[in-house]
Amino acid sequence: MSTHRQRKLETVVTRLQVQYGPQAIRKTVTPARWPPAPHISTTFAELDAALGIGGLPNGRISELVGPATSGKVTLAAKVLSAAHREPETLVAWLDLSRTCDPEYLYRCGLDLDRLLIVRPEDPAGALAITLHLVESNTLAALVFDGLADMAADLEAVLAGTLERLATSVTLTETAVLFLSEPHAQSRTLAHVAAVRLAIHRERWITRGPDVRGYEARVEILKHKLGQAGAAVPIRITFDGTVNGTGL
Repeated sequence: MSTHRQRKLETVVTRLQVQYGPQAIRKTVTPARWPPAPHISTTFAELDAALGIGGLPNGRISELVGPATSGKVTLAAKVLSAAHREPETLVAWLDLSRTCDPEYLYRCGLDLDRLLIVRPEDPAGALAITLHLVESNTLAALVFDGLADMAADLEAVLAGTLERLATSVTLTETAVLFLSEPHAQSRTLAHVAAVRLAIHRERWITRGPDVRGYEARVEILKHKLGQAGAAVPIRITFDGTVNGTGL
């Protein structure tokens, strides 16, 4: 802005402040460094760096899209394991799909004593329980697994719940992570999610006849708090525990 225009604007601002109060209009000051957004690490350093905020945001909804065996369950489990690194934190896995394996989650680093597994009878119950748990603000993170099991005509009910959840979660410190599949995605979820990731398994890691892990690629489809578009390779290996690294 030219010096002449800047002086003219400052004169207008001063006049308006006198008439309407100093808080009605004021110039902003760029801070030396924006404070980092509250987040939970994905445990993959390269993915955390690509996300820009160090992981998935607290107080927001994230979505992880991927087919079976893509690595999305493992990635979600590693996010919960990162939340468990803080003492006394509680996390939940809402298992509408009835596929949650506590032993596997333990191998991913979760403390089962601080893990709540919820198995509702139907989608409506799953959504109601999710709302109650999030609004209680008692959880560090919640994974919702089972969108693929919802009927297509439930989108209207899902839409209303997700809109309420998107508003409620901002008043909490809970990170909410929905797991979905490419053939069963919700338009409303895609709209309200702050972060959307797509995971693609690229190859199995074998040793002789044994599968020892796999390599995958995580693409940032949407990011309201950062930049979308990056694709990050990750490597997940099995050796008693489930370990993950970037490539």
